[in-house]
Amino acid sequence: MGVGNEGCWRLEEYCASLSYLSPATQHRYRTGLDWMIRASAELGVLDPADLNVRLVRRVISQRQASGVARSTIRTDLAAFSSYLRFRDDLDLAPLRLALVKPGTSTQRKLPRTLDTASVRVTLDSLRSLPDTNPLHYAVLETLYDTGLRVGELVQLDRGDVDFTGCRISVRNGKGGRPRVVPVARCALEAMQHYLGTRSDCATALFLGPRGSRLGVRSVRRIVDRYFPGAHPHSLRHSYATHLLENGADLRSLQELLGHARLSTTEIYTHVSHERLARVYRELHPRGK
Repeated sequence: MGVGNEGCWRLEEYCASLSYLSPATQHRYRTGLDWMIRASAELGVLDPADLNVRLVRRVISQRQASGVARSTIRTDLAAFSSYLRFRDDLDLAPLRLALVKPGTSTQRKLPRTLDTASVRVTLDSLRSLPDTNPLHYAVLETLYDTGLRVGELVQLDRGDVDFTGCRISVRNGKGGRPRVVPVARCALEAMQHYLGTRSDCATALFLGPRGSRLGVRSVRRIVDRYFPGAHPHSLRHSYATHLLENGADLRSLQELLGHARLSTTEIYTHVSHERLARVYRELHPRGK
């Protein structure tokens, strides 16, 4: 970082405390905290014990004025808030609470979902075409048929898949407890076909071209190739929304998705309501 104050910030200990997160999230949190440390140092604060609300808000204002995206600032603040909780040796709780502005909206942006028909047509086409890339098809089927996070998908080992029991053991990349999710026969067949084309899958389930474990970026490229503009999470959101629209209850959906809180799962009720409202407006004689 070049500010010479890593010691008093206890950065190595903090980073070690994030080991339960995915490598990408760990990197993002470290980057967000590095930004706060540099900005504080420029204002003459080299020790976290000297932080105060006025200084931190000044740093945030400067970052906003520089044109940084709000989503980036929110992520940086999430990293900083995580650090404040970690430093229980300092009296920083009042600072963390003060940074949450009264009246701030907690409503989450509705996730993008893919149309059921378009997902089915794409996956069925890949299944039937003789020149389909086995890895690509297996990845897409697994994402949509299980609702896994992309970080969970790339962590899968061969031993995590129970082909007889039609289920997968998932190590939660968000720090929650491991869970077992059912998997559709289409995904299992796609995995078996893919494994039949690779003799080097000793441990990891999905491998990249060079024989190492498939990475998150590679999965994103695969999804974008067949669903342009979509993110791997779009398939997870579609999995949840389509289940809910076909009668799944929220508690079951919470277990399947691995959400720690039911309030996180409840966002999908808003998605369904939006879709139903759109159908009404488009199809009902009085809907417009």
